[in-house]
Amino acid sequence: MKRLLMEFLGTFFFILSIAMSFNPIAIAAMLMVWVYIGAFVSGAHYNPLVSLAMALRGKLAWEKLPWYWLAQILGGCVAFFAAAHLHGQIAIPAPALEATLLQAFIIEVLLSFVFALIILVVGTAEKYKGNDIFGFAIGFSIPALAGVGGSISGGIFNPAIAIGAAVVGLMSGAPIVWAHLLMYVVAALLGGVLAAYAFHYFIAEKHEEIIIFNVRR
Repeated sequence: MKRLLMEFLGTFFFILSIAMSFNPIAIAAMLMVWVYIGAFVSGAHYNPLVSLAMALRGKLAWEKLPWYWLAQILGGCVAFFAAAHLHGQIAIPAPALEATLLQAFIIEVLLSFVFALIILVVGTAEKYKGNDIFGFAIGFSIPALAGVGGSISGGIFNPAIAIGAAVVGLMSGAPIVWAHLLMYVVAALLGGVLAAYAFHYFIAEKHEEIIIFNVRR
C-alpha cells in the first residue's frame, strides 16, 4: 500500500505542477523532488509508461503493474480536479493545430522512448548503482523533451496526464477528442516498450538475463 500511495502522491504533485504552472523548469524541479522522495519506496515511476518499461526490464512484477497504473491515473485525475478548483479551468492536451495526428504520434513515441530510456539507464544500470544523479537526470530531461515536442504534440509523454485531463474535462462538460487521448496513451506505452528493448540491446550487461515478458519480482 505504501508503494501505491507514493505513486499516487508523486503523480499528483507532478501533474499538478503541469496543470498549474506550464513552466518546464518548475515541472522538472517538482519531478526531481518526488523522484528523490519516492525512489526507495515505489521506484518513483509516476508515469504508466515508466512502469511498463520497468516491468519489461524486470524491475516491477507484472501483477503489480495494473495497481501502479491505477494509482498513477488516480493521481492525474485528482491533480486536474485540484487545478480546476484552484484555476477555474483546465487545459485538455491536444496537438498543435497545424500538426497532423501522425506527426503528433511520432513525436510522442520519440519523447516517451527517450524519457523511459534515461530512467532505465540511471535508475537500473549496474554502472549507475548507488548514484545520486538519477533525480536530476530524470527531472531535467523534461525541459529538453518538452522543447522538442511541445510545439507539435504538446510534449505529454505520460498517459496519466492525458487520461486525468480527459476525465475532469468530461465531468466539466469540455469537449474531448478521443483520437487525441488514444494517440497519447498508445504512443507513450509504445515508447516505453521500445526503450526497454533498446536498454537490453545497448546497455544491459552481458551477465544480465534477458527477462522481457518474464515475470520477476
